[in-house]
Amino acid sequence: MIRKTLILFLLIAASVTAFAGEIVIKGNYYGFNLYVNNPSVGKGFCVTKVLVNDIPTKDELQSNSFEIDFSLLNLKIGDPVTVVITHNDACTPMVVNPKALQKSDVVSLAYAKIDKSGKLIWGMTGEMPEDVFIIEQFRWNKWVKCAEISTSDTTRKNSYSYEFAPHFGLNQFRIIRNDANGNPVYSKVLKYASKTAEITLESAKVSDKLVFSAETQWEIFDLKGNFISEGTGKEVDVSDLEKGKYWLNFDDKSVNFVRK
Repeated sequence: MIRKTLILFLLIAASVTAFAGEIVIKGNYYGFNLYVNNPSVGKGFCVTKVLVNDIPTKDELQSNSFEIDFSLLNLKIGDPVTVVITHNDACTPMVVNPKALQKSDVVSLAYAKIDKSGKLIWGMTGEMPEDVFIIEQFRWNKWVKCAEISTSDTTRKNSYSYEFAPHFGLNQFRIIRNDANGNPVYSKVLKYASKTAEITLESAKVSDKLVFSAETQWEIFDLKGNFISEGTGKEVDVSDLEKGKYWLNFDDKSVNFVRK
């Protein structure tokens, strides 16, 4: 059998070479993981094994997408990395971000803080490309996207701000941007203790609408975790929902309610 070899030349340091049944990625570790799209094959999946520097990984391969988690391998920034992905000959997995093993750009976060007025402010060093910052808030036991700020939306070079509406109690935020290789770069978690009043739900059993004690951000899911709707307001029309029990996220709380 003649093996066909395909060599993909990437810019800078990292290289990806694909063989029948094998993908080899070489570069250096810069704090980012690799993400792999893993097609289904029959009752299983395309990828059969992953080696990092000849060591089998403990990543969960039985999925249509998985992450090669370098943080489990005691690597230091700059360490050389060789990743070998073995796969079924009848399919080809795709490494979503092979440039994760290339050296990142020189743009960096100079500072990030929340001022006394409750405004998130941050500054960057280096030449910012045309892109966006993503602002996320930790609420309802998950990170929730709350804003996108353009890198060009600044009144002073490389200085940015976001005025947020806090929920009751401790608020936590982080800022995300993509580096030149498309890898997400996260700020430290910024904390803010809110003095706003706690928001409550008027009744957990309703016929037509949910009523809160004040305007709040909210989400509704069914009991299987399927998303139904979201928004911001003091009242939510639920008259179109089937009768039964649902999950409701609002303010800093996650509760059940019943549509009668």
